[in-house]
Parts: sequence; structure tokens; C-alpha cells
Amino acid sequence: MVVYDVSCPHCSRIARELPECVTVRVKVRSCKDPQLPAIYPNLPAGVAGCREPAIGVLRIDGQVRWWKGLSGAIGLLPVLRPRALPRAIALLRTATSVRR
Repeated sequence: MVVYDVSCPHCSRIARELPECVTVRVKVRSCKDPQLPAIYPNLPAGVAGCREPAIGVLRIDGQVRWWKGLSGAIGLLPVLRPRALPRAIALLRTATSVRR
């Protein structure tokens, strides 16, 4: 799960390119989606308010584990394509460097 701000070109780039870095299917949702907090009740407030980027990883028990900011790279490690870590980190670094 990638939550991004559709009005932000940096976030849109991440939402478009990050799925190419992983071996699993990625669902992309806008942080401006009014249903987002109801669908994901454990979504951090900063993510729902478009103040910080996050990656959600669906766990075996059905819960979503949220990784905010550059920590999202840690959440991606198990599903990264070979040699995709530098690109994934660069994309996440772009998101954290954008002033919100």
C-alpha cells in the first residue's frame, strides 16, 4: 500500500515508480481519499493529513503495518526486486525532503 498526495508531483512519481521496485502487487491510494481513515483505522494521522509519506505492508494476520518516512525502506526489504534498494530509498528520500 502506498498512500500519496495526488497534487504533489514528487508523491505522484513515488506512487508510479515504487511498485516497479517490488515483487508484490501494490495498491496506491490518495491521502485525500475521505474513506481512507475508515478503511485503515490504524493509519497514522500525519499520513491521513498528507503531512508525511508512508508505506503500509499487509501482514499475514490481515493488519496493515505502517512504515513512515524513510523507515518505509525497511518495510520493503522482504519484497524488493534484486538491486532495487537504492532506487526505493532514493524515491522515499524524495518524499521526505518535500516541504509539507
